[in-house]
Amino acid sequence: MASKALIAILLGSIISASASASRVCYGTVTSGRTYAHVVTVNLTDPQTRVTVALARGGLGKSESFKSIVSRTHPAAAITGTFFDTRTLIPTGDIAVFGKIVHTGCIGSALCIDSNNKAVIVPMLVGRKQGWVGYETVLCCGPALVSKGSMAVSVHHEGFGRSLYAPANRTAVGITRAGKLVLVAVKAKTTLYRVAKLMLALGAREALSLDGGSSTGFYADGRFIANPARKLTNLLVVYSRSSDYTNAKVALVPASLMPKMAVKPQEPAFPTITAAAATPVSDAAILQPTELPQ
Repeated sequence: MASKALIAILLGSIISASASASRVCYGTVTSGRTYAHVVTVNLTDPQTRVTVALARGGLGKSESFKSIVSRTHPAAAITGTFFDTRTLIPTGDIAVFGKIVHTGCIGSALCIDSNNKAVIVPMLVGRKQGWVGYETVLCCGPALVSKGSMAVSVHHEGFGRSLYAPANRTAVGITRAGKLVLVAVKAKTTLYRVAKLMLALGAREALSLDGGSSTGFYADGRFIANPARKLTNLLVVYSRSSDYTNAKVALVPASLMPKMAVKPQEPAFPTITAAAATPVSDAAILQPTELPQ
């Protein structure tokens, strides 16, 4: 009887561990000449949560990738949005636990609601709606894929053309099945090739994240890519909602959470981590252009 009980306990533990692992799966893929590390997040499982982690101390602070991961204990993590290397202020809007904790000035946003539905929204569209209804918002860019087609829109989203140059890359995409894919390429490659990779992975919508010397990727209990610089924010994934809830204090300083909005802080564009930003119109944001092959 005792043996049967022990077997039942062990079997239950194995099933639980297996279920948790199936929510956040790591693997590698080669598409053409691009070799990438990929995490697939099953957003249809209500236990899965995706959010943003700020550096210790919050806005205007930086922290090593390893330190942020060690503090927040996610199942997977990837570099977040760009930031000004002088002021350490992120360039994009950020919302955590449904609260806007930072207002930036550039890009499109990965938005996830409380039901785990993920969409990519142009910044000006989201701003007009006040990002209402979203649990998580991370504004970065440029967009790589839109409605199942390549849609690289660098200058239309306010980024400098320097982003066209090959670099290490990170990206996030949403598949037709509603799964989230996190991608890191640890070799210099173009946005065009990353967009092709995201399409090959089944992404219907995809967005570039900060890359180059900021490229960081954690999955399968390992630091697969370590940035050469400290970072200000990460996109992090939890396979259990309890871990997500318990990490709240570590993800964002408590002083930011009561605030529904933060006064915009314009970064000094010449020192942004990847590109200079310029004001853009609604029409420009909504009209992506395809990057020439």
